[in-house]
Amino acid sequence: MGMLKQAFVCALALVAVISMFAAPAAAIDRSEGDYWVYEGEMEYEGIAVTGTFRYEYEEKDSLTVGSETYDVNVMKVTGSMTGETDDFLGISATAEMTFDGYSYDLVGGMAVVKEDMYMWANLSIGTGSTAIVMRVETQDATTYSPPLMSGFVDGETGAGDQWNETTEVSETSTTWIDGVMMDISSDSYTDDIAFTVAAAEESVTVDAGTFSCLKVTAMQEWGDHVVYWYSPEVAGWVKMYSYSMGETSPYMTIELSEYSHGGLSMTMLLLIAGVVVIVAVVILVALLMLRRGRTPTQVPPQMPPPPPTG
Repeated sequence: MGMLKQAFVCALALVAVISMFAAPAAAIDRSEGDYWVYEGEMEYEGIAVTGTFRYEYEEKDSLTVGSETYDVNVMKVTGSMTGETDDFLGISATAEMTFDGYSYDLVGGMAVVKEDMYMWANLSIGTGSTAIVMRVETQDATTYSPPLMSGFVDGETGAGDQWNETTEVSETSTTWIDGVMMDISSDSYTDDIAFTVAAAEESVTVDAGTFSCLKVTAMQEWGDHVVYWYSPEVAGWVKMYSYSMGETSPYMTIELSEYSHGGLSMTMLLLIAGVVVIVAVVILVALLMLRRGRTPTQVPPQMPPPPPTG
């Protein structure tokens, strides 16, 4: 094998080795350094608010719901949203919201065992000295038994699949207004949900990139539904749209803007790819120079002796 061919082989081998370690993990698992950031939009008290949500892995734990104990990934959830309108009952209003809580997801899957979320909202109605300002705080804790979306299995669930789930939902909600507890309520009910995966994968482009996704629709028996776009590359949702019964426009949307899975963010992957290219070029140049240094200088052929005369 020539030196130039050896250079190409070495460069390709280096690219293959580094890419193997740089590639995101394919399985649904969570580990230190994993996070997903989403841009969200929803309606709060008639005001369209927008903002950012961040899901970040904290640790693995176990959680008991009813008589079952589950191994869970503890996911920290934080976010903030703001919005304003000039037509809140005919006057202007602004809303500022902050979120802080946890989602407890089944290890190895996308199923949710429990959600525990705080929300603080400052609602200002009107302007100037006549403005009405309220601070609303709520805590919502919800458990699912069995975990919600247990039927989705990465690597097995595919285009065209369908399944039904029945889960026992327990909710506790507490509301404070200006620091005074106004309401606390608990409710338990059975939720029947039909899941349908679209017949073909969809190419979805968001701020985080373009991904080939499974489109999963979760339809509740009373007509509310959520549409999810799942990418194994992301190991999570790329988009999620929520709809009320009979509505064709979602009342809430979230789209992936940034993520890190398997310990490497997309920025780091791009940096690594750049380093790979640079190192490959250096190897090619070095081996090419080595080849030239070892090639003996070619001696021009001697001229034949002159023919005899006489």
